[in-house]
Amino acid sequence: MKSIWEKLKLKWNIESNKRMAWIFVIFAITGSSIGFVRKPVTRFLFDKSTYGELVWYELIGTIILVYFIYQILLFIIGSLMGEYKFVKWFVIKMNKRMFPFLGKK
Repeated sequence: MKSIWEKLKLKWNIESNKRMAWIFVIFAITGSSIGFVRKPVTRFLFDKSTYGELVWYELIGTIILVYFIYQILLFIIGSLMGEYKFVKWFVIKMNKRMFPFLGKK
């Protein structure tokens, strides 16, 4: 039985273990940085005095905001770390799964 590591290497068409580890480092840095970016942006956009106690509004807005900011950060960090081609493929694939109606002509 193959490990998850080997399955992802086959699925993502990656030959070396070093490149696979590097891609995971990119995902880790992006995921950590989204936590730093999310808090000040949501504080700025969802001020309690403006929207009252609409917690569901903040939750939905934060999820949508994080989704798009994550993609932007993934492009930036992935490009700076030399994996633009993989990151571009990954983000396109992720968007096709999230929004299947956008890919059909």
